[in-house]
Amino acid sequence: MQCKIADVKASVYVRISQDRAGERAGVDRQREDCSQRVASRGWELHALHEDNDLSAKTGRRRPGFEALLSDIESGAVGVVVAWALDRLQRNRRDELRLWEACQKHNVMLSLVNGADLDFSTAAGRFVADTLSSAARLEVELKSDRQKRAVQQQAQAGRWGGGRRPFGYDSDGMTVRESEAAIVRGMYARFLAGVPLGALAKWLNGEDVATTQERWGRRKGEPPEWSHDTVRRVLLNPRNAGLRAHHGEVVAAAVWPALVPEETWRAAVDKIDGRRHGIVRASNYLLTGLALCGVCGWTVHAGGGARRGIRSYRCAGSTGHFARMADPVDKYVRSVVVARLQRPDARDLLQEPTAAPDKAALRAEANAIRSRLESVAVEFADGSLTPAQLRAVTERLRQNLAQVEGRLVDAGRVPVLGPLVDAKDVEAAWDGLAVGQQRAVIDLLMTVRIDPPGRGVRTFRPGTVRIEWKGGAHE
Repeated sequence: MQCKIADVKASVYVRISQDRAGERAGVDRQREDCSQRVASRGWELHALHEDNDLSAKTGRRRPGFEALLSDIESGAVGVVVAWALDRLQRNRRDELRLWEACQKHNVMLSLVNGADLDFSTAAGRFVADTLSSAARLEVELKSDRQKRAVQQQAQAGRWGGGRRPFGYDSDGMTVRESEAAIVRGMYARFLAGVPLGALAKWLNGEDVATTQERWGRRKGEPPEWSHDTVRRVLLNPRNAGLRAHHGEVVAAAVWPALVPEETWRAAVDKIDGRRHGIVRASNYLLTGLALCGVCGWTVHAGGGARRGIRSYRCAGSTGHFARMADPVDKYVRSVVVARLQRPDARDLLQEPTAAPDKAALRAEANAIRSRLESVAVEFADGSLTPAQLRAVTERLRQNLAQVEGRLVDAGRVPVLGPLVDAKDVEAAWDGLAVGQQRAVIDLLMTVRIDPPGRGVRTFRPGTVRIEWKGGAHE
């Protein structure tokens, strides 16, 4: 049915879901076709609304669509013109809002690539509902196909596209060596004890550009590296040549790795460990590391009786003590420096056991991941029952966790080398960042802090107990 009504105002709506090139070509084509429809029918153009690069399926608010509904609700228009039905709505909620508004205000919907829908008649509403159901079905089928394609792509270790990864060119495959060297430096510094915030400060100070530079950054302004952006880079499995899907490593990637898998896993393990009491970038030497000598809870900063005095407190519910931090830190520093000045300090660099075969561990991990994928295929083919699938999957995941744990241990870097080899150990210690000093303490000893005693105002070394770890004992 072609409806030509004089003195009718029409609103045009155009939308394109993806405009990766930013050229607006799809929107422009729709606008031209819709404008021709308005002119050929003798309608008066009231307004043109558009949503560029916004998918209706995501549920995000579409300003152009909302403005179109306002035109209908206000009674300003008698016709809505769109290029196709799926440009107007692709979810049930928006469909109902549009249908109800058109029916309430007797507004006709004219589709350039479709029919004229008159919502004042039962037949018109039936046709509209049928077309909408078909459009939703196509959207869901397309979504299922896309999800399966993405899954297959991940299991094959291929890149799924998107923003250029830091350390690689825009193809996601070619290593950009200038950035790759920075990534390796980030892992080395972090595993040596440099906090995430300090890494961000270093990157900004070196004017290292991110892959998501803000628009209009002036010359001399620092890039926007932060604690969280550094964390995301370090946690990215792509740096280790691994392909993840929905947050889980599923295959070895087809692109080259920037760092060994064991280095990446050691960094992930360290970042995850910070959720268990170690703060992000503490200025206190022992917070989250030392233990209460009474209850064994960790010791944290704060809780002093006098404002402005650095202090440690027991984090347990009973709070066994709160005491000044500086004398404790000074004592622990003296113990560490004294130990590293001894002639046998170089023995601390020796590995207690033979180094693991990292290549073999990586190959074993990849083999287990491939087996997990084949088990899923066997279940889909009916070769395995649900109970068998659960049993096999659980066993394989346990084996994978063990292998990944050994890779974590293999990736931990020595933090004592710069101190043991230093001509002046004391000066070298004082030159380290607090995070690096904390890493050394965590490697060498367990510190237990006891209450100072009622009324005691002088520091007593006996209230700070040092328990040496492994071969670090005196």
